[in-house]
Amino acid sequence: MDNVGTYAQAKAVEDTMLHELVWLVPIGALVVTALGAVLLAIVLPRGRQGAVGVFVATGHLAAAAVAGVVWADRGFKAVMSGTVMVDGLSLMLCMIVGVGGAACVALAHPTVSGTDREGEFGALLAAASLGAVVLGSAADIGLLAISLGLSSLATFVLTGYLRDSPRGNEASIKYYLFGTVSGAAMTYGLSWWFGVTGSTSLAAVGRALPDAPTGVVVGSTALVLVGLGYKAALVPFHFWTPDAYDGAPLSVAAYLSVVSKLAGLAAIARVLPLALPGDTAGWSTAIAVLAALTMTLGNLAALGQRNTVRLLAYSSIAQSGYLLMGIAAIERSPGGLSSFAFYAMAYAVANLTAFAVIIAVQRERRSVDLDALRGLGRAHPWWTAALTLSALSLLGLPPLAGFFAKLEVFRASIDAGQSWLAVVAVVNTVISLVFYLRLCAPAILDRGTPTPGPVRRHRGLRAAMATMAAATVLGGLAAEPLLGLAEAARIL
Repeated sequence: MDNVGTYAQAKAVEDTMLHELVWLVPIGALVVTALGAVLLAIVLPRGRQGAVGVFVATGHLAAAAVAGVVWADRGFKAVMSGTVMVDGLSLMLCMIVGVGGAACVALAHPTVSGTDREGEFGALLAAASLGAVVLGSAADIGLLAISLGLSSLATFVLTGYLRDSPRGNEASIKYYLFGTVSGAAMTYGLSWWFGVTGSTSLAAVGRALPDAPTGVVVGSTALVLVGLGYKAALVPFHFWTPDAYDGAPLSVAAYLSVVSKLAGLAAIARVLPLALPGDTAGWSTAIAVLAALTMTLGNLAALGQRNTVRLLAYSSIAQSGYLLMGIAAIERSPGGLSSFAFYAMAYAVANLTAFAVIIAVQRERRSVDLDALRGLGRAHPWWTAALTLSALSLLGLPPLAGFFAKLEVFRASIDAGQSWLAVVAVVNTVISLVFYLRLCAPAILDRGTPTPGPVRRHRGLRAAMATMAAATVLGGLAAEPLLGLAEAARIL
């Protein structure tokens, strides 16, 4: 009888898991993409490795499309015994990672095409995307640590892809050292949570942690935030960001600034409400202070930059602060999560547009300094239009997507009783006007034309630039339905 009961129980678990596979198809698409890319990189001859990039981009877009279908047709569900949460937050992240990852493959093509590790680049990028999506979906301590490790290891290697670049090697080592130490700190903090609860489930942590000693709660949570904060480039865990962006291939810098960053922020948005329900230990106030510090340091540091990549690096740090405003409001405002979700979408398309233009300028003018943008408006008016649109959206001017995104996070902060944070954000927005205008002014106002070098036009790069720029405009024009979608992005 015991054997019969055990068999029936195992059969029930198997049936449940098979039923839940539908909700895991978006993650499964990225698993197939990563494994297929590895296989293709092995079997294809060196002259045909470009097919790996096409496969990886297609897999990313498929994951984004399937995530949309699951959202519309199946709804949200906690699967794998509550280990993975398939909800608005994770599906939104999967859609952004899918579209952003495909765009980064197109941005990388001019750099990696014909190199001896072109296939490996695509496989690593797919693995990093898989880790990013799982990181934003994980409701289990073990899965959280594993997904952070997978995403981080892949991006460490991608940052140092240019082996003959001393600056790239230095950036990769700095990123690796900072990332491994931060990841170890997070793992240690997670071990505290396991010790308190005896379970790896974040839901179980949330039931036990509020009754633990205050020192244990604060200390363990701070350690967890070290790992997730480094991933999201939050102050004071941001030190790796300017060097890594500047030393890595620019397509990898674009990937880090969007996919890796948003994965870390989505993980924070999931982990803290689950592990510290009811604003235990006042974590929302701590996140609000962190948001103010992050946006302020990022904006101030960007003011003196002459290198456009480092300027965008500090800009992305500042943008993390604005994104954190939505997370800080989650416990106290119904618009906290939706404002974060909408801002994430608006930020992703605008930042990828800016990087696409800088990549095109670097290829033609062999420089990423601000002076390289002189006369760009006359030589390439469409590039200049795309750069201007991205900068104005990041600044938050109407009618672009960034304006409505900032409006939503400001409103969420005020609703959550954090009006002081909204004031800090407004002041920082005024500060950011200086360096965003410095980014656009040489291209628009200066009529000097640096001598371009011979350059092969890449259709993928131009298509990614045009698509992301159009999305920046359409995101503002179609803000109302997109905000409606973001409002459905609830956390299970």
